[in-house]
Amino acid sequence: MAISKDEREREAVRVSSVRKSIKERIGELRHIADERRAEVTAIGRAFWDDISVNADNADDIIETAASMAQQEHVLMGQERSLRVAQDGLRKLQRVVDSPYFARIDFIEQGQLEREAIYIGLTSFIDPHSDEILIYDWRAPIASLFYDYPPGPATYTTPEMDVSGELLLKRQYIIKSGKLQDVFDTGISIGDEMLQQILSRSADEKMHSIVTTIQREQNQIIRDDRHKVLVVQGAAGSGKTSVALQRIAYLLYKYRTTLSADNMILFSPNSLFSDYVSNVLPELGEANMQQTTFQDYLAHKLSETGLAIEDPYDQLEFILTGDEEDAAYEARMQGIRYKTSAAFLQVIEAYGEQLKTGGIRFRDFAVGKKVLISAEQLSERFYAKASSQSIGDRMERLTEWILSQMDDIQADVQKRFYRKMVREPKYIGTEQEMKRMSKSKAHKAVAPLREQAASLAYIDALGMYRDLYAQTGLHQALAEQAGQSLPPAWETIRSFTIEALDQGTMLYEDATPLVYLKGLVEGQLRVGKIRYCVVDEAQDYSPFHYAYLKKLFPRARFTLLGDWNQGIFTHANANTGEYASISELMKEDETETIRLVKSYRSTREIMEFAGQVLPEGEPVEPFSRSGEAPRLLRAADETELSRLVAEAARKRRDGGASSVAILCKTERETERAHGLLLPLLPELQRIHKLTQHYEAGVMILPAYLAKGLEFDAVILYDAGRSVYAQARERKLFYTACTRAQHHLDVCYQGELTLFLTGK
Repeated sequence: MAISKDEREREAVRVSSVRKSIKERIGELRHIADERRAEVTAIGRAFWDDISVNADNADDIIETAASMAQQEHVLMGQERSLRVAQDGLRKLQRVVDSPYFARIDFIEQGQLEREAIYIGLTSFIDPHSDEILIYDWRAPIASLFYDYPPGPATYTTPEMDVSGELLLKRQYIIKSGKLQDVFDTGISIGDEMLQQILSRSADEKMHSIVTTIQREQNQIIRDDRHKVLVVQGAAGSGKTSVALQRIAYLLYKYRTTLSADNMILFSPNSLFSDYVSNVLPELGEANMQQTTFQDYLAHKLSETGLAIEDPYDQLEFILTGDEEDAAYEARMQGIRYKTSAAFLQVIEAYGEQLKTGGIRFRDFAVGKKVLISAEQLSERFYAKASSQSIGDRMERLTEWILSQMDDIQADVQKRFYRKMVREPKYIGTEQEMKRMSKSKAHKAVAPLREQAASLAYIDALGMYRDLYAQTGLHQALAEQAGQSLPPAWETIRSFTIEALDQGTMLYEDATPLVYLKGLVEGQLRVGKIRYCVVDEAQDYSPFHYAYLKKLFPRARFTLLGDWNQGIFTHANANTGEYASISELMKEDETETIRLVKSYRSTREIMEFAGQVLPEGEPVEPFSRSGEAPRLLRAADETELSRLVAEAARKRRDGGASSVAILCKTERETERAHGLLLPLLPELQRIHKLTQHYEAGVMILPAYLAKGLEFDAVILYDAGRSVYAQARERKLFYTACTRAQHHLDVCYQGELTLFLTGK
């Protein structure tokens, strides 16, 4: 709703006034930071000059230590003051050109005076009047802007609920310190602003969405009651961005007890990690730890020396395999079995059995000389009471091994000393020889100590192999867990053992091995992680969820997914309804929130994609219209390449800054890239190891585009011979929903059944 000219002028004057105050404060903080920096440097230089070091007697030593502690305390205080000034400076520099984006007028129940609340990325208090000129968007009162239309409203503070009347909701577009636009809004947050934002070109990095957070999104951001928050978000619903705003909110609310180091984000791939890396810094917060589940597994299994299959290599196998082939079906059975909650129970039953026997140990050796044999380690381990946990017994065993290393080091030290004594060319005092022999002995034995401390004497891989080599053992464990082996068990065990013997590990075996390794080593938990965010959660298996819950026992989980995009169908086949996640995570405090509105793509693109999944999760397109998707048919591969290249040039020349050509698989991407490069010399090829991409025309497998968005998407070949299997339907849907403004569907021969329905 437009406002009057006079009101607009008053708002413009306020923008200028607030910006002036911010600039003044920036100048003051710069001066303070410069002063503190100089003081820190001066104190550091003069530290020893101001301290008289006396060690003549006990009193002198105590006096010197007290003087040093006092100087250190002063230095730490100045460094802390410098950090505060620098932090405040960074926050104000970030918002000086756009200090706030919203205003609400609120009158508290029982009060007579209305209060105008201006909301921005960070709070700002006038240093002269102590008036709050800007409220941080995460402040409790700011939630009124996101949650209520004008009328009765309530917000929650740590002490109580505050009720009253919301009299006004207003939004601003401020650029370079100038008021560009201002309008009043009602129930929904700024459709006008959303239209402007969504009509822009897609960027190479994701940005924060605090100016347009919707009520259901705000519910996710501010939820701190549930241990497990499951977000089913339609493609383009902003679920990832909302999750990152949630992290920023939690860091703000619990800033005295929580830091970014207490949080971890599991991304689908490195490209996506780079794509979202700007959001938290934009909000003035440090980035949390980010990794992919594959990288985490590779780190945990690094000492095995195995080449671990990449999840995308596994997906390539699934997408390119022949469903009629017996070996393919056996592998699929193996994947479903090894990612199931049933197999988790088998591994846990195995862990219980290992308390009384079966743990594999490695010799402690230097070269070919065995210092402590595997048999000795096993005998000592199982001599302890089995009522103790395996982890506690391993800890005691490690302590014993380290004590043996003390004896070995003492013996080595004696030998080094005797050698020096016998060395006619060496001239040194006895004290020097003892010191040198001790140092050499410590250095020689250090690798063995590290081997003991890292529990390298445990052969977890050998135990996992035993689980398949001994069919009777596996059968008994499965029956104990109330499970049965897959029909193709003999084939599954055969190719599992064959892969391990060849030094490789199938992706579906990696998590079970890490889990077993943690059970045996007693190192299954990471206590410092308080919040864990899992993106593309629909591609995680029941086993993954159970493992993450064990790994981060103190953590609250935010699981972001879209079951319409579950391309790893084998992984979530056993997950079933959302309610089962609470069972898998073993938490009663689980909440599921559905974000059904899609903001990324035009209505025409989302309606087109909706044909692909007629029975999928509901999706409501935001009312932004555009060009209808184009279907471009080619007679053969040569014409297909020409059509795709022409479509890419058309979109690029039409103003699209990012144009993505999406193929079904890496194999198709490689071939298509070779055919298109002569026609599109600027074409970038994106693969699973790509860390980031630049604006322009690019080609990549559709599964690597998950979570990303582009101005224009071109499906390389949507022919019936390419997209034919039911398992590929969600992948096709995912590819279509990457397009923000334009979608071109190219194909050879007949169009995929996903669109024709015939």
